[in-house]
Amino acid sequence: MSSLNATRLKICGIKNVKEALDVLEFDVDYIGVIFAQSVRQVAPDTAKEISALARERDRKCVGVFAGQSDSEIVELCEFAMLNVAQIHGEISQSLYLGLKNLDVEVWRVLSVSEGDLPKTNEPNDMVLYDCKGRNLGGNGVSFEWQKLENLEPFSFGIAGGIDENNACAALKFHPLVIDANSKLEDEKFIKIPSKVAVLAAIVNNKMKIE
Repeated sequence: MSSLNATRLKICGIKNVKEALDVLEFDVDYIGVIFAQSVRQVAPDTAKEISALARERDRKCVGVFAGQSDSEIVELCEFAMLNVAQIHGEISQSLYLGLKNLDVEVWRVLSVSEGDLPKTNEPNDMVLYDCKGRNLGGNGVSFEWQKLENLEPFSFGIAGGIDENNACAALKFHPLVIDANSKLEDEKFIKIPSKVAVLAAIVNNKMKIE
């Protein structure tokens, strides 16, 4: 998988075991399950199954949260044996410490719109920048990545409208994580294996698209 100074690939919005198995066929580092209100929302039992599949293949599973209480987030991470909590909303010190006690990484999602890049003083292990849209993620829309040019390389993540057609442009800013979701799906919100395969090849420097 990825080296320390290399971009990692996360495929988010995994909804069932079959989709997880299809995606895990490729060179991805993380798969994501969504607990927030969404067409891609999963039940805790399903998330646990998906997380186990990732773990068996030496990959990591990310839980996406919005609107849950601190205790709910911690309980879901423990139950599903997640590696990462990706949080839309405030991260308290007690939530951060509760997750670290479970050896769970904490990613803070910041929505980017017009103006300067948003910042946070909340405790986190990585900030994931996403495009502000109608929904909390999964909008298929990108923000102006040029806003990231002064950030320390491999210290942040990029989400929002990423697929095989614009991944090279995103990689130029040296994100630690590229997070892809809706642009890889069919009309039933299921990931298309061929699109995942091409994106994984690009992120892992096995394929160049001019």
